[in-house]
Amino acid sequence: MRGAGDSGERADAPARPSYLQALAHREFAALFTARLLSDWGDNLARVAIASLVLSRSGSALLTAVSFAVSFLPGVFGQALLGPYADRLPRRTLLVVCDLLRALVVVLLVLAVTAHLSLVVLLALLFAIELVGAPFYAATAALLTELFHDRRTYLTASSLLSATGQLNQVIGLGLGGIIVGLFGPNLALGADAASFVASAVLLGSFVRHRPAALDLGLPGLHDLVRDTREGVAYLRRDVPLRWLIALAWVMLLTLVAPEAVALPYARAHGDSTAIGGFLLATVPLGAAVGVVVVNRWTSSQQVRRLLPLATMAPMPLLLLAFDPPWQVAAVLFTLSGACQGYMVPLMGTFSLLAPDSMRGRLNGLAGSGFALVSVVALLLVGAAADATSPALAVVLAAASTLIFLAVTWHRWPSPAIEKAAVRAYA
Repeated sequence: MRGAGDSGERADAPARPSYLQALAHREFAALFTARLLSDWGDNLARVAIASLVLSRSGSALLTAVSFAVSFLPGVFGQALLGPYADRLPRRTLLVVCDLLRALVVVLLVLAVTAHLSLVVLLALLFAIELVGAPFYAATAALLTELFHDRRTYLTASSLLSATGQLNQVIGLGLGGIIVGLFGPNLALGADAASFVASAVLLGSFVRHRPAALDLGLPGLHDLVRDTREGVAYLRRDVPLRWLIALAWVMLLTLVAPEAVALPYARAHGDSTAIGGFLLATVPLGAAVGVVVVNRWTSSQQVRRLLPLATMAPMPLLLLAFDPPWQVAAVLFTLSGACQGYMVPLMGTFSLLAPDSMRGRLNGLAGSGFALVSVVALLLVGAAADATSPALAVVLAAASTLIFLAVTWHRWPSPAIEKAAVRAYA
């Protein structure tokens, strides 16, 4: 099997599709731009809310809670609402999610203007993420429909991920500056406008396609049944199960810098703008890593998933010396650069999932992401309050390496590589 895969690599390597070729696809260009707009506004809003929480409470744990709230709806929302991406036309679902999120962000702006309590602000942030829960499951499922050439699909997926990471750099980096200079209202207003623009682009340029399952609008019983079927499928399918398990295991390391960025800057006597910059360093490194990984063939990307994942926590161990923010930024960036493996991991996961279950399986994956992210954010935030922001990140990185040691021992390389060869054929 290895020989067949290597032969395929040599044959298709010269014709590897470029990012420009992927963007030449009209529908993907619209989806790409819509994601840029909404992701930028979303990350800008997260800095605004986190900054408000930190300024009012002074607590690293409560600041981490504000980030955790943005993940919390996905714990059940993505798993339960993911089947909508199979039962409804995916373009329609994307547009509706965008418009609903814009409406709730407007309510959040009004709440900030009226100086309502942190509980109200966090509740509205929760609502924004809840109504958008099916959005990413539908996006992942729709992307597989846009490209029949799987090499172009992987390039398009890589481009979405790389620019998504760079968009975090813009949203998080500028978020700290904008909130510091102009307050949270402008950041939240830009977030609402980005959702509206995203909805217009998707509705105007992405072609309508029928639902993968033509069963109409599901009721609660249907959603629960679909979710159970998805869980059962994941339990049976060895490659899918291990791919998503690796992604979940890595989240403790991935979210730790985000959880402590603002408190880390504060502990070193630096401003909110520096905290926003620290928030941006991990996605900046990840964007570079995604571009590098995209230069490899699909089989190379799949084979290197676990080695790259293992490298990601290692730079963070050096935070044991509690360096100044400039050094921490370099370490965060290096860790982020090893996260390029997430593109082939999630791209392969989507391709291996049957089309009729692709929405719910991506929803279950997102639900697991949300649950582990919430737990990780709270643990790292609590550790930062009990010890220091730097030591909290070190503990998270060390714990991840312990989990990875078990993963290396049980990783089913032959089954995953065989399934990947079929998926990218």
